[in-house]
Amino acid sequence: MAFTRLLSPLLFLILSQIANADSTTHSGAALMQKYCAECHAKDGNSPTDKAPRIAGFSALLIFDTLDQFRHGDRPAPIIRLKNQKETTMQAIAKNLNDGEAEAIAAFLSKQQFKPALNKPLPVRLAKMIQQGKQLHQDLCNDCHGEYGSSAQDDAPILLGQWRNYLLNQFEQFSLHKRYISKRMKRKFSKLSSQDKQALIAFYTQ
Repeated sequence: MAFTRLLSPLLFLILSQIANADSTTHSGAALMQKYCAECHAKDGNSPTDKAPRIAGFSALLIFDTLDQFRHGDRPAPIIRLKNQKETTMQAIAKNLNDGEAEAIAAFLSKQQFKPALNKPLPVRLAKMIQQGKQLHQDLCNDCHGEYGSSAQDDAPILLGQWRNYLLNQFEQFSLHKRYISKRMKRKFSKLSSQDKQALIAFYTQ
């Protein structure tokens, strides 16, 4: 279930080179601290379910996500910062030029994803974990890897993500408010409401 739009081979090559450059990773850490750490933490493992955990995501996926926000292709909720000012990911991403977005993407791709500490599932949802596991194997495994734990196909890591974040994103997909690739759309359209609950239960157990 890859979410990325097609980027030029040249840009992919540039991002691959950047991901291996220590100096860029260091500048990415500083940019992460400046623009992203309040919600996502300095290493991308957000401490609350108000923001997704994005540590360990591929550089290509992070860059493309920032690019979607910059161009208004992806909806973004209003965020209230500690200083009480309100902003959105679209506004934050617009502050970044291509080089800065690439540096942040390179930095995050080198961080270790740490599973979120979700609250225990209600009994009715806990019973659906096996159903969700099977659905993942049948529909999602090709892009998200075994159990949704891989970022190798430029897809988000799902296993261990914040539950409320996944609930929100599944709703966005269901209401056609967020971009979805044709390949993922074909598979997502097969899911019933219970199927979606089961998948989320599996990813956030």
